[in-house]
Amino acid sequence: MTDISLLDHYDQPDLATRILAALRGQGLDPDRLTLDDLALLDEFHIRGADATRELAALADLSPASHVLDLGAGLGGPARRLADLSGCRVTGLELVPGFCGAATLLTGLVGLSDRVAFHVGDMAELPFPAGSFDRAWFQHTLANVADKAGVAAEVRRVLRPGGKVLLYEVCRGPGGPVHLPVPWASAPAHSHLLTPDELLGVFAAAGFTITRRDDSTAAAVAWLDGVAAAPRPDAPPRGPRPHLGLVMGPDAGLKSRNLGRNLREGRITVLTAVGEA
Repeated sequence: MTDISLLDHYDQPDLATRILAALRGQGLDPDRLTLDDLALLDEFHIRGADATRELAALADLSPASHVLDLGAGLGGPARRLADLSGCRVTGLELVPGFCGAATLLTGLVGLSDRVAFHVGDMAELPFPAGSFDRAWFQHTLANVADKAGVAAEVRRVLRPGGKVLLYEVCRGPGGPVHLPVPWASAPAHSHLLTPDELLGVFAAAGFTITRRDDSTAAAVAWLDGVAAAPRPDAPPRGPRPHLGLVMGPDAGLKSRNLGRNLREGRITVLTAVGEA
């Protein structure tokens, strides 16, 4: 069932229109965009496009692969996967405004033949059994209360030998999360498990965990680098297209709290692979 307050947390009015305006304000031609032009905006997770490339390297993709991207956001990872490997990607996204913007941006970079997006709930996947070779989660499951139900649905739609790829925020030992953060404005939005608990959910659904990495140190180093990066005195012509368009007016506070939670051990970052 759709959580209206969660939709309110994510949905931003006229998002596609504002993205196009920000692109033009930066001097970019929407008809001549590249994936890297969008990377500050559409890779809505810690370490951005670098994290997507690293997870893609674990996915063993080919042009014959069909990937299900769950919680696809603005579609940055889906487009990058298609560009890197030639695979097909189907993105599922709960927020209609994100889905519309993802479809628009995919058309502008010329990937509509390989990447498509649908509005839907990952607890009730609208796909037949055995439809996909890979399932992709990047900073998605923090909002999901019924992770067991989602894991079972993912197992259902994967073909035998398929893989689930996880790059997820997990609960750490440091205490409750400081809010707001990019995935939650209120405690009711945040459903974090420890890495052991999360992988246990997927194991119970029938996945064999073949790889597990703690990516927290890399996440902290990345945030330190972002904080230390010099800022231009004035952006040329207009506002740069960035995650503030997605996270809303309190984007700065959400980002600061993200870093604080990581440094205080309240959250960790998990990279993992499971085989069906």
